[in-house]
Amino acid sequence: MTKQINCRGETPLMIAVGTNRSHDFVKQLVDLIVAVGDADKLFLESDLGDNPLHRAAKIGNTTDARVLVELNQGKTLVPNKDGHTPLNLAAFHGNKRTLRYLLTVTMDQVFEEEGSSPYTGVAGGDLIALTIQSGFLDVALEIIARHPNIALEKDGRERTALEVLAPSIKDIYDIKVKHHQSKLLTKHMCEKVIEKGDHDITWKILGSSTYTAVQHGTVEVIEECVSTYPDIIWYTGSNEGFHLSLEAITQRQEQVYEILSQSSVHKVSQATLIDKETRENSLHKAAKLAPPHRLNIVTGAALQMQRELQWFKEVENFIDPLRKKASNKDGKSPKTLFIEEHKDLLKEAKEWMKDASASCTVVAALIVTMAFAGAFTVPGGNKDDGKPLFVDKATFMLFIVSDAIALFSSTASVLMFLGILMARFAEDDFLYALPKRMTIGLVSLFTSLAATMIAFSATLGLVLEDKVPWIAAPLVVIACIPIGLFGWLQFPLLIELVYSTYGPSIFSQPKSDK
Repeated sequence: MTKQINCRGETPLMIAVGTNRSHDFVKQLVDLIVAVGDADKLFLESDLGDNPLHRAAKIGNTTDARVLVELNQGKTLVPNKDGHTPLNLAAFHGNKRTLRYLLTVTMDQVFEEEGSSPYTGVAGGDLIALTIQSGFLDVALEIIARHPNIALEKDGRERTALEVLAPSIKDIYDIKVKHHQSKLLTKHMCEKVIEKGDHDITWKILGSSTYTAVQHGTVEVIEECVSTYPDIIWYTGSNEGFHLSLEAITQRQEQVYEILSQSSVHKVSQATLIDKETRENSLHKAAKLAPPHRLNIVTGAALQMQRELQWFKEVENFIDPLRKKASNKDGKSPKTLFIEEHKDLLKEAKEWMKDASASCTVVAALIVTMAFAGAFTVPGGNKDDGKPLFVDKATFMLFIVSDAIALFSSTASVLMFLGILMARFAEDDFLYALPKRMTIGLVSLFTSLAATMIAFSATLGLVLEDKVPWIAAPLVVIACIPIGLFGWLQFPLLIELVYSTYGPSIFSQPKSDK
């Protein structure tokens, strides 16, 4: 129950807290750990230096934060490896509700290893600055009321709270004023239309407005129109086949789709909607290729194909089973239409995956060769008995461990990319299987590259330490350059891959705990 069970050194408790859903599981797990006498292991840190309370603060999990604080309130004072307390993390990630709670339980005391309170020094400066930057001016007022001297502290960038407020307050004000005015204008216009008391006028004006808002994804207008005149969700326009829900699917507006699907009755009705002109149901609409401006919100043909599949699967989950194979006026089922509409995108996605995998395979194979050869040609050579000359030196052990990691991770990377190259590249493979392999391959490749640089630096350090004793520091800096370049070029893609494959669904987003 307290083991570090993944590559990031996270415990089951930290992972469960990170879901922000498994609250009952977290409570039972905590109780079990305490019951077996391992309460001191509840706050074990991951490789990044975060404990479960840091994780709760990052994602805004107030429920589990309460459970953890009740067991050990002193942990609210503990910073992670980057020096951020749970308070600062909640402020940085914009989790207002969690921030408010932590403010009530975080004591104005000095943490034994840091020598300063969370409300003084750089920690205090960061807290008030981050709170202001997140737009929580009301919370900032409360903090200053409780800890007046925090207004004098400077954050990590040498700025006081007033300095942070001076450039941001004008932008915040302008944005809020425009947003408020837009909503107010929409509300007044909707009310004026309703005051006429004429259904035909209301239906025509609000219906056409809602239709336009659906096309452009203007959620605020849709919410106001639906709130003012709920029946507008049944608007079909002049064309009997048109329907707001079908248009939301066609335009790939997931936020609009969620609003229109909030009513269970309305969502059930979507399962039977038919476009009278084309005889297409909701799944046929989801099977068509998205408009270019919605398709290009993600990077690369592979991720675009994945997003199209996510839409198709979402609509497929609620539609009447008999309609999943229904034919449109051209005699095509939704699945057949999906394959036909996405054949060009599938070809592009296949080529993108193959090209990326082939290039990465070459690099990973080179690292395999170097790492394998390095294990048998150790720096300094061997003694007469076959043992390495530098076997007793710590730097040599660093070389061996790094070389082994480089070999194993590069081999895993080669296998993953070969798995992609030999895949069948069917449409459904782009939903999970291929992105998963690409993710593992890129992570392994990055790990092997980093390990190779460390092994090379350790080798030079061993060979030159007697002649050039100061060589270690420059080597570390130089070794960071290719690692940094790889991260700069490939990490955005890796993050997007992970988020789109393992992150929250684009539908039915859980309500933010803020």
